Amino acid sequence: MVTAWADGDGWLSVDTQEWIDERGEYSEHLTDDLREWMDEQDHRYPTAEVLTLWAKDRTGTAPVGLYGDGTCWEHNTCTVNNVLSDEIGFVVFSAGGELGDLMITISGDGGLFHSPTVYRSTVDDLAEWADYDCADGVCANGHEWQVTFGWLLHSETTTGFDRPSVTGQARVPDDDRERAYIACPDCGHALQFTA
Repeated sequence: MVTAWADGDGWLSVDTQEWIDERGEYSEHLTDDLREWMDEQDHRYPTAEVLTLWAKDRTGTAPVGLYGDGTCWEHNTCTVNNVLSDEIGFVVFSAGGELGDLMITISGDGGLFHSPTVYRSTVDDLAEWADYDCADGVCANGHEWQVTFGWLLHSETTTGFDRPSVTGQARVPDDDRERAYIACPDCGHALQFTA
């Protein structure tokens, strides 16, 4: 989705819940278990350390991180440089056993902590959870551009540091925000994006 106020002033976003649903499946059982365990253990905030302790308590072994190491991968999207429409924090790890590969949302609303929500990962490669600030776009003329770091446009033809930005390519025809689009830097046609 393109949100823009005027030409040269806009951004690209995807619905956060849809993005999560493409990668994971909500687990009511594990969400309830984690929240109850936190209450029993008197843990107020669902930090990565607390989530690691929960997984270790439930499986007997420490979880494995996103990249196969022993550290949980955590990220807070409370910045302008991502395409997720909501500000969330999340932790991703592989707990093994009956828990399996998990993604747990841990915060929102500017980084304020909320009750954790557990999702079972449904992707083959946990690294897909790290892809929160990229999108692929193509225009009617077949020019392909990729959004990197949430705001830079890149194609096979771009070189060096002279890359167009998503913001700079935002267009609002006749000041109608409903028709806002990101213009292809090559030809000016609207880019259609997939996350």
